[in-house]
Amino acid sequence: MVVSEGAVDLRQLEYFLAVAEELSFTRAAHRLHVVQSGVSASIKSLERDVGAPLLDRSSKHVRLTDAGARLVPQAYAVLEAAQRARDAVAADDGELSGTVRLGTMTSVRLLDVPAILGSTTAATRACSCS
Repeated sequence: MVVSEGAVDLRQLEYFLAVAEELSFTRAAHRLHVVQSGVSASIKSLERDVGAPLLDRSSKHVRLTDAGARLVPQAYAVLEAAQRARDAVAADDGELSGTVRLGTMTSVRLLDVPAILGSTTAATRACSCS
């Protein structure tokens, strides 16, 4: 398989989905733990790579364009396929691997969720928690 110059990378898709979900470059950058200018540059590069504007930007809002809305489910599928590929390779060594997604209510204080996730991640290095 030949990958052409300007090929879309996984980080671009991850940043795009964060902006699409948050509808804000600032909130997406905060969520991703990167600077806002990095998110913006990644999205501009992705738009060049796919040849279409994906987001309608103004000083007051960010909205998906029609092309952006069509890209969202495809971007999820690509990121999920990449994770499955990593999991398949990691499964060869017999070690537990995969992704754990956990949702909680912020009012639940009975469990120290960050500590539990930290110890789980430390115990099973091949697992990622989000």
